[in-house]
Order: sequence, then C-alpha cells, then structure tokens
Amino acid sequence: MWERYPLTAPIYMFLGKGKIHYDDNEGFRITAQVSQEISNYYRSLIPPSRNAIKPRWSSHITVVRPEIEIPPLIRYWNDYEVEEVEFFYDSYIMEGNGYFWLNCWSKRLEKIREELGLPNISKYHLIHIIS
Repeated sequence: MWERYPLTAPIYMFLGKGKIHYDDNEGFRITAQVSQEISNYYRSLIPPSRNAIKPRWSSHITVVRPEIEIPPLIRYWNDYEVEEVEFFYDSYIMEGNGYFWLNCWSKRLEKIREELGLPNISKYHLIHIIS
C-alpha cells in the first residue's frame, strides 16, 4: 500500500466541505476547516509501524501559508470568513518528510487565492489531515 500505485490504479474522489478561516496573528494564513472524521478515518488506515502522530491542529486545508507567501491584494482579506466551500479529495494517502496527507482540489479556493493576487495552484494538500 505504501508503494506508488501504478498509473492504471483507480483513484476514487470524494466530495467534502469546509469553512474558510482567516488568521493574521502570525502572518497571513487562510485555512478551510474540514471534518475531523476524515482525518480520523484515514489515520486509522496507516499501519502503527509508520508512527502516524495525531497533529496539533484540527483537520484543515491550507490555502495561504504565511511561511511561504504574502498576499499582495490584501483588500479582500476576511471577505469569506466562515463561508462553506466544497472540495474534492482522493483516497490515496501521501507520505513525505514524516507527514501524511491527502491531495484535494477546489475551484473556490483557487478563486480566493486569485483575488488575493496569489498564483493559482490546482492541487492542495489537506495538511495535518493525518499527521
């Protein structure tokens, strides 16, 4: 399971919902808070030998990371606080640098990034969804 799937392996997509949250305490961060049950389920599939540690934060999608980027068009900051957004995620658990995550996609999150003057990315990681 931890080896890369062949290109012919089916990847199942699921629909999820999250709520936008802005945080400017330590830079400009936007997350979409998602159901903790998603994280709990996928974490339960990781073998104990992989040492998946429960993260400090609840399950979320990071839309803007303050360690990496600063939005140049700040006039749209906080415009969508608690807005519910839809996203798709696949069932393949990714692993790297001691972390586990699921890839996800959302046209709405792309639009929010564009309004802030940030480059559009077509794939997001559900950072901390697993560990």
